[in-house]
Formats: sequence, structure tokens, C-alpha cells
Amino acid sequence: MSDTSLIIVDSPEHAPGVSVITLNRPKKRNALSKAMITDLLICLIAGADIKEISAMDAEAARSCRYLEDLCHGMAAVRKPMLAAVDGPALGGGFELAMMCDLIYASPRAKFVLPEVNLGLIPGAGGSQRLTSALGKFRAMKAILLGTPISSEEALSCGLVCDMFKDGQVLDKTIDAAAQLAARGGVAVQLAKEAICRADDSCRDDAFERSLYYFAFETEEKATRVEAFLRR
Repeated sequence: MSDTSLIIVDSPEHAPGVSVITLNRPKKRNALSKAMITDLLICLIAGADIKEISAMDAEAARSCRYLEDLCHGMAAVRKPMLAAVDGPALGGGFELAMMCDLIYASPRAKFVLPEVNLGLIPGAGGSQRLTSALGKFRAMKAILLGTPISSEEALSCGLVCDMFKDGQVLDKTIDAAAQLAARGGVAVQLAKEAICRADDSCRDDAFERSLYYFAFETEEKATRVEAFLRR
């Protein structure tokens, strides 16, 4: 794909069996839009675009189904998915990373779910996955207060599996992916499926999405999103 594509896919020659998918919307800080999610799902099978959200009511959000499509599309990938985070992962970008099977980060990475500041809540499984990873009270702090999680804290609590120097995280993540690819497919895929089944058993993503859509109907959402866009 060209550098103007919202999603760039590369297959490193030194890492057989590995594909690198890069979000490519720098002017919007890689905010997730419907078009980007569509391109991402095409590749497989960051944060939602605030301007798109501002134009949606609850019915429009339900009908476009981009959250369901993203969640179901990512869950359908049987091969391991690794996230390399070398900067801020905000909102949907953080939720996208948590849909992956392993997260690697650099010291300058930080993880934030700021949706409450916009009168919304995470809608792509973020509240469920973060609670599973951090526990109830750390998740409350991160989501209710929008408190950033540093890469050091993420590593200490198991959200991030390893941390590398700034600028090295992508190469190290590719190395890890190459190791997985070299181990063969079936056992790795079965192990992933077993672990995901255990994780899924304590989550209710559909309930989270229903609350997310309800938030679209509130005056609070309209006021806060408008204030954000005026900044």
C-alpha cells in the first residue's frame, strides 16, 4: 500500500511469516475512523475520530456497527497479534492494542482511556479488558479519571509484556513475532484460543457497547464533544 493509505502493510524479509500493520493517519494522531477500521479489517481477515463521533446519535452509532465489526474481526484472527506501542495509545488506539495477544512498549509509551471526558465510555471492550488486566480499582482510576498509565506501570501490572528502548520496540516486536511464526501454527493457535476463552469468560463486551450507545443520547456527550472540537 502507498504512504497515503490509512493502513500500511509490510512483510519484513528477515522475518518470514510476519506481517507488520501500521496505522497511518499522523495528522489525526492515528485516530480510528470508520474508513481506517474497514481497511484494518480487510488486512486482518487508533482512538475513534472525534469529528465522526460528534455527528452521531445513538441510532447512527448502532447502525454503522464499526465497533462490532472491529471487535469481531480482531477476535476472528487465529494467529497471534502483537502490538508495538512507541508513543501515546489513546482511546480506541489503546483498545485496539488490548485486542492483541501481546503488547510491547517503549518508555515514552502511555495508555489512556479518556472517553469519560467526552461524555462517553470505552466502547470496544476497553473497560472489560482493562479490568481483567489491572483489577477493578486500577481500572476505575484509569477510566473514571482518565488517568494515563505509564509504560512502567503497564509493565509492572502485566498489561505490557516487555519494554524496550525508544525506537527499538517495533524491531523487537517483529523479532518476537518471527519466533512465534517459526514455532509452527497449530499448537500456537490452540494455545491462544484456550487463553482467550478463559479471558472471554469474565467479560461482557455487548453490555459495555450498549452503555456506550446509550451515552450517545446524552446532553453531556454533545456538550463535551463540542467543547473538545473547539479547542
